[in-house]
Amino acid sequence: MGISIVAGPASKDMAKGIADTLAGKDEHARLVDVDLRVFPDGESKIRIADALDGDDVVVVQSTYPPVDTHMMQLFFILSKVSRVASRTVTVVPYLGYARQDREFLAGEIVSIDAIARIISSYAIDALVTFDAHSNLALSYFTVPVHNISAVPLLAEYFKKRLAGEGVEAKDVVSVSPDTGGASRAEALADMLHCNSIALRKSRDRITGAVKIDHEMLSKIRDDMKDKVAIVVDDMISTGSSVAEAVRVLLEYGCSKVYVACTHALMLDGALERIKESGAVDVVATNTIPNKKVSRIVDVAPLAASTVLSILGNSSATGKMDRESNNKSGSRSSRSSRSSISTST
Repeated sequence: MGISIVAGPASKDMAKGIADTLAGKDEHARLVDVDLRVFPDGESKIRIADALDGDDVVVVQSTYPPVDTHMMQLFFILSKVSRVASRTVTVVPYLGYARQDREFLAGEIVSIDAIARIISSYAIDALVTFDAHSNLALSYFTVPVHNISAVPLLAEYFKKRLAGEGVEAKDVVSVSPDTGGASRAEALADMLHCNSIALRKSRDRITGAVKIDHEMLSKIRDDMKDKVAIVVDDMISTGSSVAEAVRVLLEYGCSKVYVACTHALMLDGALERIKESGAVDVVATNTIPNKKVSRIVDVAPLAASTVLSILGNSSATGKMDRESNNKSGSRSSRSSRSSISTST
């Protein structure tokens, strides 16, 4: 029995990359395409032409904009696959709604909780994603979640590039555009054997304008002089925070600034905004198909390895238990929700 890789409409290239990687590992893997028809009223109709009965199935569907459309397509595919597959692994390279992980204002819906409830209602063995916005968002799922970090791949890219440019580790600094991403910048720094800093920022609640706290940078101005900075973030949406970080780093003496992220949403002229701020280059992974950024790091092999690990450790018994729980309508309490595995 082989592994069928179902290529969702949003992730055809990623699915092919996973299938090719598995085939290269002597796994009997086949790529299964999905036919999509969109009606005049906007409704989508999905058809999986190939039979999947009894197969181990890997569903690959990212949920970048239009987020709601791609999310619904994922639900449609899972509703079919989860009923016929022996085991199902769902790969969502970019998990939409992960930023809506709590009730910020009274009455707000915790959107990722609703998404997690729907995905968890299907009899799947695991969910695989990359650099989800928060562990809190993943805690709402009641299926095992594997949250893979793309930082090691980004680090490997920059090791080769900087070495080729004759840049030594002592002349590099890894930078988070805000304190929330400090651990990410530290992880990149550890792999590049360089220093790291996290900028402190504030955002105007009315205009949305981003301001960087200059007090900290003033104290380390001498340490920043002539450094090559790498601003790293989990995602870039409008790019305002990253662009301001680039501008300030150059102002405080960095010789050049690179930008790196896992998810390149690049909305509302983000790439142009970042380039205009003075960034040399923008490097991203292919969790979101993107022809705008100049350098793409492929995460498909890492996803394929994770899928093989999951299928090697899971069992049909586990699937039957989940099906039984779903049919009985049982719901796990927050304290008993599924485990989260974070890989680096």
